[in-house]
Amino acid sequence: MRGRAPIPLELHRLLAFAGAALLVATFVINTDHAESGAPGAFNYAYVTGISMLAAFVASFAVFTKQKMRRGFAT
Repeated sequence: MRGRAPIPLELHRLLAFAGAALLVATFVINTDHAESGAPGAFNYAYVTGISMLAAFVASFAVFTKQKMRRGFAT
């Protein structure tokens, strides 16, 4: 894969793993903020949460685009 763009299913897998990692990070950051955050302070879990959603949507779009090209039966 070195020197080439990843093929769509590899990209889909990469985005899905990135989304899962961001899901864990969001949970950890939100839990830490709930336990020790100052009242009214910005919760940085929103940043990772929005990034997680973007990664999952992009993964779904890549996967669906590839399936539409090949047909859903295969």
